[in-house]
Amino acid sequence: MENCPSGYERTAHLYDLFDDKENAGFFGHYAQRAGEILDVGAGTGRIAIALAEQGNSLVCVEPSPAMRSEFRRKLVQRPDLQHRIALVPGDAASFRLESTLPAAFLSGSFDHFRDGEERMASLRNIRRHLAPGGTLVFDVFLGLMGDAPLTPAGRVQRAGVDYRRLVGRRTLPGQKVEVRLVFEVYQGGVLVDQIEEVSLVGVVDRSQAHSVLREAGFSVRREFSDYDFPPYHDGDRRLILEATC
Repeated sequence: MENCPSGYERTAHLYDLFDDKENAGFFGHYAQRAGEILDVGAGTGRIAIALAEQGNSLVCVEPSPAMRSEFRRKLVQRPDLQHRIALVPGDAASFRLESTLPAAFLSGSFDHFRDGEERMASLRNIRRHLAPGGTLVFDVFLGLMGDAPLTPAGRVQRAGVDYRRLVGRRTLPGQKVEVRLVFEVYQGGVLVDQIEEVSLVGVVDRSQAHSVLREAGFSVRREFSDYDFPPYHDGDRRLILEATC
């Protein structure tokens, strides 16, 4: 199996149920300018498919076989979009393409770079695949520090089935956090399935994000705290960076 830092091999089929970030419009803003996009850590294709529906072309890089399988399942149902999306196996640090693109997105992926070495290797590789003056846009969750017990973090009902998610965190040495995800499936009020996965993410602050971008050859252009473009302020839990190479 390929290196898969995201930790969704057993739960990829449940991922979209709880991924309720309203950020497709945010990335669509940049996609309209670029037309062609490199989507790194594309997951199940939620954002990529929305951007393809707008007429954009995308190269989507995803390390997880299970996530790619879910992505392909969606594409089978959308033959009208298949010519706009190329799905490539590989991780951010090692994928290779024959071309460069004007823009690259990482949605929910940067936190999965577990240390400075992985961040640097990933950003440098992404930069190699951007055209001169190309744009990189990615989000970082700054609220990962600190232990947290397993706590309910979402409940969704579909076709008479009740899906519940619980999330817990444990801090580890070296600015890393072990994230524990438990998904429960209920039918008629009875627990019929329970799936647990553990992943490792890296903790990064704003200054570290700026530093690794600079070393990788990027210049930060703008910062936001959410997907409706409010400017970032110290203490905000989400940091969204727009950078250029």
